[in-house]
Amino acid sequence: MSNDSVSTPPPPPTAGFAAPRPVAAAGQRSVMSLPAGVTAVSPWARLGAYLLEVLLMTFTLWIGWLIWAAMIAGTGQTPAKRLLGHRVIGAETLRPVGFGKMFWVRWLLAGIVAGFAITFTLGILLFMPFWDRRNQNLWDKVSNTYVVCDPDDVWQTKPSLA
Repeated sequence: MSNDSVSTPPPPPTAGFAAPRPVAAAGQRSVMSLPAGVTAVSPWARLGAYLLEVLLMTFTLWIGWLIWAAMIAGTGQTPAKRLLGHRVIGAETLRPVGFGKMFWVRWLLAGIVAGFAITFTLGILLFMPFWDRRNQNLWDKVSNTYVVCDPDDVWQTKPSLA
């Protein structure tokens, strides 16, 4: 059996992530990399985004947040992530995840799993990115995603006013 048919997950995004990274995929070799300027989000920034998300949900009485989240979920963002320039990308594709993965897998399924786990651990799992070598939280692991900083909107998901 050849080594080319073995599939291994890509290494986690890091601060110096612009160099191409080889990823084995179903019997073929390809090179995937993040666009220049896109880096992994630090655990502190992730915690800040989580707190901002809670504030936005509170101030919009959940209704405004849900409408805003539904409008931008296809860009791999939530309202707080949009404001902070963060984006959720798939671990296999290193591209922003779509509406289905953001809503059904990440928010609903992973949110339910994480909700029970966070409650069971008395909130300790909220700090998981601080000890996880890939800066992932429980819902990232369940949905197989990473959170990256995309300050220049390199995937051009914001509307142009020109």
